[in-house]
Amino acid sequence: MEGKKGEGMLSLAVVFDGAGVIYAPFRIIKDMERGVTKRSRVSGITCTDRLGSGAMVVLKTRYEETMEKEDPSNFLSYLMKAKKIESKVIYKREGVSDEEVLGAILRDKSVNLGDVHEAVSLLRCCDILPVLGIGLIVDMVKETIRYVIAGGINLFPGTLKLFKELRELGIQTFIASGDRIESEEMAMYLPDVPPGNIFGTMKPEDKRELVRKLKDEYKVMMVGDDRNDYLAMREADIAVLSLQEAADRPKEVFDVADLRIRDIVEIREIIKEMQV
Repeated sequence: MEGKKGEGMLSLAVVFDGAGVIYAPFRIIKDMERGVTKRSRVSGITCTDRLGSGAMVVLKTRYEETMEKEDPSNFLSYLMKAKKIESKVIYKREGVSDEEVLGAILRDKSVNLGDVHEAVSLLRCCDILPVLGIGLIVDMVKETIRYVIAGGINLFPGTLKLFKELRELGIQTFIASGDRIESEEMAMYLPDVPPGNIFGTMKPEDKRELVRKLKDEYKVMMVGDDRNDYLAMREADIAVLSLQEAADRPKEVFDVADLRIRDIVEIREIIKEMQV
């Protein structure tokens, strides 16, 4: 099987996105404008795209450590400033700067801790790993937080077996996710992926840069599933689009993909064909 840039003699490295690729995402989304909180299969990327000028932000903190015991009546923005909780813009529409987004969040007086607690409480009723994250989607036209997201994950059935097989084949594996996953948290659930190869809160440009750096040493396969993987897929030698999780995907990710899969275990067969 030919990669987009030729075979060469380089060893193979496979970079996997997180949600929708190696694990199923569980999302509880609170629509602050409508006052509705529910589980949603619509991704944060899609919710952001539906806004005229939106941005998605992940809080770089553990809910259990910084938020869980806080008074529900307190504003989230006040807590973020008081506890110096960092956040990162992982996806945004063109024409919006990270500084403008973070400024809007810190000025927001619509979201309180009770909204976050409500979403997390519903999330914990789902069958998930004990790893969760808090995300915010900001409407930059109104400069206010439109959605609060509590996100959790559970590995797809074939994920662990695949990573074990790839390790035994001597193939380097990397996780490049926009979710708030930390290597020390995830290492116990992904024992065949080196902790130093697990990266979270990555924006599209971060994923592309990881692929670009790996290409100095490896032939790189990128396995993604949505718009935020497009840049990394375009940069990779081989781009694989995962359709395992239902989603409203843009045409560009179909166009850039060399291969499409409907189950993560298919990666093993693709690699076997490359080795023939």
